[in-house]
Amino acid sequence: MTSAGKWMIYGATGYTGGLIAKKAIELGEKPTLAGRNAEKVSALAAELGLPWAAFSISDNDAVEAALEDHALVLSVAGPFSATANTMMNACIKTGTHYLDVTGEIAVFELAASLGEHAKDAGVILLPGVGFDVVPSDCLAAHTAARANTPTALVIAIKGLGGPSRGTAKTAVESLGGGTMVRKGGTIISRRAGSLQRSFDTGVGEEPYIGVSWGDVSTAFYSTGIPDIEVYFPAEGPIKTMTTMSRFLGPVMGSRPVQSFLKKQIDKMPAGPTDDERTRDTSILLAEVTDSDGTTIRSLLEAPNGYTLTAESAVMSALKILKGEGGTGFQTPSSAFGADFTLGLAGCKIIDL
Repeated sequence: MTSAGKWMIYGATGYTGGLIAKKAIELGEKPTLAGRNAEKVSALAAELGLPWAAFSISDNDAVEAALEDHALVLSVAGPFSATANTMMNACIKTGTHYLDVTGEIAVFELAASLGEHAKDAGVILLPGVGFDVVPSDCLAAHTAARANTPTALVIAIKGLGGPSRGTAKTAVESLGGGTMVRKGGTIISRRAGSLQRSFDTGVGEEPYIGVSWGDVSTAFYSTGIPDIEVYFPAEGPIKTMTTMSRFLGPVMGSRPVQSFLKKQIDKMPAGPTDDERTRDTSILLAEVTDSDGTTIRSLLEAPNGYTLTAESAVMSALKILKGEGGTGFQTPSSAFGADFTLGLAGCKIIDL
């Protein structure tokens, strides 16, 4: 039996989990902090004055026991390809709402496939309540609503800032594969690096490259648009990783190479500093093509991705605990509306 209002952050000891926990406290919340390492979780809980629990996702019974008296769990334990299936099914069994901050296409599709089971259990499955994919999903829904019969959607995302270790490891797992897009309603793979075009987000035309971003999955459910592509600036690590995937292919996805790259990531800083998060901002552009060929564009100005994630994740949890969002599989915009981002600090939509 769950306790109304009692919720959990799983993966709280990571960089993003810590930001979310502190934002929750700032808003007067006292979530249970959880993770697999009891020593780390208990230390963080003592520092923040919060309850805690320790259990491994690999232990189904332990997961269900921990969730049994919680109304909601917010998972920050990635890569979510390794955690989401167990956690989602445990949530359905225990009547616990499920949220996470994934950007992994396969996880969104998993949640969609479990949607009816979740609805029958009276719970919501709402992955992607962080920068992946709250701003882009809401911008997509907003822009699509400006069209009569939208047929294609392209999203360009600029200014992600430095990644945390967890985000970097998730990105590494995609090496060796192609670029995922949606065509005719079906998710397909294109050769890495084959999608290139330019966008103007206010400083003139700049080169961008296609990436496998969560909106390839979520925007279809949010808007019904059958053709979807997502682009990042063709620079820095994104350009390097795409080039490596294009020319080295399966070698980059091999276990030895993956292990080596993840060990290098462990040497990175945990994530951007407070000053870096304050300084860095992001811009997202949505371009919708209507059935008559008209192109409709809207732009979203937003803060640093990790700053936005902390606020949007906690606000999503609080809305669901208040009975908002519905049940079954949802996207951020289908749960809370396309204007959800406008209630987050530093977010502004401009119709071009």
